[in-house]
Amino acid sequence: MKLSAILREARRNVTSGTTRAVFLSITLSVLGLAAVASEVAVVAALEREAEAFKSSGGSVLTVVAPGQIDGDRCESLSKVPGVRAAGAVTVPSDQRITAVALPGAPLPYGYATSGFATVLRVETDGGPGLLLSSDAAQLLGAYIGSDLRTTGGTTRVSGVYEYPRDGRRNGFGYMALAQVDSAQAFDECWADAWPQNPALRSLLLTVVLRGNPSGDEQPEVAPLNLTHGLEFDGNTNYRQRITRWAGVALGTLTAMVGFITLRARRVELASALHDRMSRLDLAAIAFFEALTWTAPPVLFTMVASTTYFAREGELHVGVVLGARIAALIIAGAIVGVGVALLTTRERDLFLYAKDR
Repeated sequence: MKLSAILREARRNVTSGTTRAVFLSITLSVLGLAAVASEVAVVAALEREAEAFKSSGGSVLTVVAPGQIDGDRCESLSKVPGVRAAGAVTVPSDQRITAVALPGAPLPYGYATSGFATVLRVETDGGPGLLLSSDAAQLLGAYIGSDLRTTGGTTRVSGVYEYPRDGRRNGFGYMALAQVDSAQAFDECWADAWPQNPALRSLLLTVVLRGNPSGDEQPEVAPLNLTHGLEFDGNTNYRQRITRWAGVALGTLTAMVGFITLRARRVELASALHDRMSRLDLAAIAFFEALTWTAPPVLFTMVASTTYFAREGELHVGVVLGARIAALIIAGAIVGVGVALLTTRERDLFLYAKDR
């Protein structure tokens, strides 16, 4: 048969209602949208968990070894792939600065490298001066670029950082830090890596100086915040999500629907073969018919998925999730229609007619 004849035959079957295209299309569209909605809900929840973990400092790994941290080595960790920033800090327990405006609440005073300021996401004007925590700046009425009068003189505030009480380690919520050169020893090294790097723990230990006479205590490596767990393995969580079988289930259902609806027409199919229609032509007609009831659900699932994630600025995620479900719908239709055609034989025409 010519292609035009095949298309005409498929069109007649669709418009006459023989293929049940409208019913199948609506049913699969609803199921496809349900599958997409479940995937979107789970993936969005995983993204919220990841953002909560990262924003609370769970992605920051620290090593504590008083007087044994090589500042230069610590700063160089920022060159490791995946490490957003790394820096060193020392906060002597006996050092304080006292603001004239608040003499009863002296500020703990420490020294940090420029990389440490990046780890803390300090908002700065890039000039010289102290870095204040937001709580300290609020109490003292200080802001970026303002002068801070202390009992030891006047100094400038060059930056302010947020350090909320969300479970992260105490000690930096009310603090003043001076930025110093990294070519010296510090007490701690912090590194922020996302996604998390399993090798970072070992890398942090390489910044600890050896042979320090005061180094009897072993360096302590720990996350900055354990509220959301020791680590966040987004890849594993995604692979083990409860909705990972939604697309497979939909594809299987599509195969069953395609098989049942075409198998119900076995007398028609066997009669066509008896009238010397080739199996290739019959298959072409059947697959063109299937295209009419698979195209709408495929389109709807893709549009729904990409639209949602595009609004979140993650178009590629929407395309991947939508395409996965759409591909399984198409695969299910091909399998179902193909099996129905293969199991329909001309020699069984009279049996089909008798069973009907």
